Amino acid sequence: MKTTFCFLVACAVTAAQCAVAQTPVVRIKAKLTAFDGQVMTLEPLPEKGVPNPVAPRAGAPKAGMPQPPQTSVPQATKTGPFTVSVTPGTRYVRSDKVSLDGVKPGAYAGAAVVQGPDGSLKASDVYLYADALRGSGEGRFFEMERLIVNGVVSAVQPPPGDGKQSGSLTLHYRGAVLSGLGRGRTLCEGRASPPAYASALACQGDAVIQVPAGAQVSALAPGDKSLLLPGSLVTVAMTKTQDNKDVAPGVIVEKSVANPGAPP
Repeated sequence: MKTTFCFLVACAVTAAQCAVAQTPVVRIKAKLTAFDGQVMTLEPLPEKGVPNPVAPRAGAPKAGMPQPPQTSVPQATKTGPFTVSVTPGTRYVRSDKVSLDGVKPGAYAGAAVVQGPDGSLKASDVYLYADALRGSGEGRFFEMERLIVNGVVSAVQPPPGDGKQSGSLTLHYRGAVLSGLGRGRTLCEGRASPPAYASALACQGDAVIQVPAGAQVSALAPGDKSLLLPGSLVTVAMTKTQDNKDVAPGVIVEKSVANPGAPP
């Protein structure tokens, strides 16, 4: 039976608060320098304006489960090497760099976008989800400083090879509420709820997103502890235990793969 993988960094807010302690979850991007099977030794990487690539919050909970809170995951600040422990409940996501050619109609994908004054959307990052992650964070919503859109790909046009022009990605998504924009225009916004929580305000929408040649495209798939190899770049969702130790409810590991195509 297919299950929705319940961690893509921001989703760790819910998992961490349930499994560890009622403390905030922060995230940090770092280089993994050592791992002994229980403790990661990390060197933080500098943030560059827009937060580093982090997948949107994982999808709707199963029927009968409470919906994840709509809080964002703040950035952690570290100035030197630090350590974070993993737990039996830590969730792992593998992130492979791919091209937009690997994103096909019918796939489940998402994008972190910037909205222009005219309402146009431009992607800074595009995410191609493995089947095990289909449905994760469906909708159109803000996550930290970024606007996130996740949905089913209805059309895709990779950028031409000249590296100067943009391609495009069209996503069809379910949202939480239909907002009026005036002059008869509306916008479907918010994160979709599962059927058990769906309301009469639920909506559907389409987002046409420009994808510049330089936008990063990542294929995301569930992973395990074996991904934690020294030298890897990781994004760690981090929280405190009751005895003030740093633990990771979730980790995204970036793999240096030239063009693996669709996620495994």
